[in-house]
Amino acid sequence: MTAAQSKYAVYGLAAVLLLGLVNTTHAIPDTDGDGVPDHIDLCPNLLEDYDEEYGLVIDGCPADFVPWYDADYDGIQDHVDDCPSVQETYNKYMDSDGCPDTSPEAEQAGHDSDGDGIVDTMDLCPTQYESFNGVDDHDGCPDDYMTLHDTDLDGISDSLDLCPNESEVYNLYMDTDGCPDTVESTSTTNDGLPDTDGDGIDDRWDTCVDEAENYNGYLDWDGCPDVTAVTINTWLDADYDNILDVDDACPNQRENYNNFQDDDGCPDVMILPALGDYDSDGIADGEDMCPFEREVYNQYLDSDGCPDTVSDVRVDMDS
Repeated sequence: MTAAQSKYAVYGLAAVLLLGLVNTTHAIPDTDGDGVPDHIDLCPNLLEDYDEEYGLVIDGCPADFVPWYDADYDGIQDHVDDCPSVQETYNKYMDSDGCPDTSPEAEQAGHDSDGDGIVDTMDLCPTQYESFNGVDDHDGCPDDYMTLHDTDLDGISDSLDLCPNESEVYNLYMDTDGCPDTVESTSTTNDGLPDTDGDGIDDRWDTCVDEAENYNGYLDWDGCPDVTAVTINTWLDADYDNILDVDDACPNQRENYNNFQDDDGCPDVMILPALGDYDSDGIADGEDMCPFEREVYNQYLDSDGCPDTVSDVRVDMDS
């Protein structure tokens, strides 16, 4: 069969299916309107695209259909999901259709005016359908990606704001909770433990219980009003890399321990020369047992790449 014949055969079959639907007294259900009746349509919610490149296989699915695709991750594949972009609620009511349905019993207990599956008592917008686009999908409002709900206009979405009606003060103290925290306003931490200086660090962990931490990005966990590069404690290790700050060239950055300058306290990146002989001793790094130390060439193990000395070896003189 030629390409042209194949094309006309496909369109002919589609026409037969469509005419059959029109002339039938009782219309055969075809949810997606692609000309393939639901009872033989493997993808009743996706259009058959009649792609001649894939032969005469008309199964009701588009040519590029992936049967295990599930856009809303609700466990119901898109080709049988009536709401492919909205998750099924699994409330034992029409749990196989893929939509967040509200059962009749639930509607009696709590009315759902907009029919979005969120009862009016829990719906912030009871007369507007929830958009279910991944943004505040539980508030019942048709949110979009550009207009997040932020009642107090503090830049923190209400869904993440512990104080949605009070603006965050941004004083470097708990600035992500959305509440107007004041460091000096309390003598206890949020968990009720004593905090004499009110800096948010309870006294048991506070090195300076009578002086508030200044939260300047330097040693903010010790509870003291430190000044960067001025406050020094010989036992402090701010970045917890096991190199004390007094010896650490990068006290606020952890050593990455990659066998390259591991004693300086900095996350160094090892850069090897193009020839692959870092210590330039003539032995390629891939074969050099000491790639950062030069071979001494004293006729003793001169091929291992290490600065060996003959005196390092004990010779048994007993015979």
